[in-house]
Amino acid sequence: MIRIKKLNKSFGSLHVLKDVDLSVSEREVVVLIGASGSGKSTLLRCINFLEIPDSGSDEISIMGQTVDPQKDNLNQIRSEVGMVFQHFNLFPHRSVLENVTEAPIFVRKLKKSAAVDMAMQLLKKVGLADKAKSYPDQLSGGQKQRVAIARALAMSPKIMLFDEPTSALDPELVGEVLQVMKELAKEGMTMVVVTHEMGFAREVGDRVMVMDEGRIIEEGEPVELFQNPKLERTQKFLSQIL
Repeated sequence: MIRIKKLNKSFGSLHVLKDVDLSVSEREVVVLIGASGSGKSTLLRCINFLEIPDSGSDEISIMGQTVDPQKDNLNQIRSEVGMVFQHFNLFPHRSVLENVTEAPIFVRKLKKSAAVDMAMQLLKKVGLADKAKSYPDQLSGGQKQRVAIARALAMSPKIMLFDEPTSALDPELVGEVLQVMKELAKEGMTMVVVTHEMGFAREVGDRVMVMDEGRIIEEGEPVELFQNPKLERTQKFLSQIL
């Protein structure tokens, strides 16, 4: 579903991603962990072309199509790759229902009645059908993030990217968001998740990748990686968070 070869990304003189190779198979859940500033979020944003990789980066392939950011329709590619952000990014002046239906109506050109039916099904899926007429400022952080997940799913993406979806939430609200993500994984959604929730990584991840200073330095199945990290840098990072 995703294949990346020798991805580089710099912001001015700051070299954030350095020759990153990554592949994600259909129905696989890959969890990216690592210290703040290691490049995890930038990698996700490059997969979704919210950041354009440096020229000279070898290849980004999404669902078998090698993407050329200069020539290809990036909005069309983004419509297949849903993204959930740390800070929800809901439209504050639109109701929950309007937040979920906007993209299907205006991007997918779905009829409003069909978009509303689908949105209500998705809100039911994330446990928020009763909040359809509410506005974001009337919701808790956990509820906002579940609406954001429903909004991303409304585009019927083939891949979902999660960028620290629980890090802005109060601890007691984290579980409700992770539960929705666990259900998606059970249903076979291909997912790449940046998170500090190691319990989620251990339970749901098929592979865990450790990033450090712009590189993927180690990867493996969660239990093996957490119990027997090979690199000293990974051992030190895990000792600080486990």
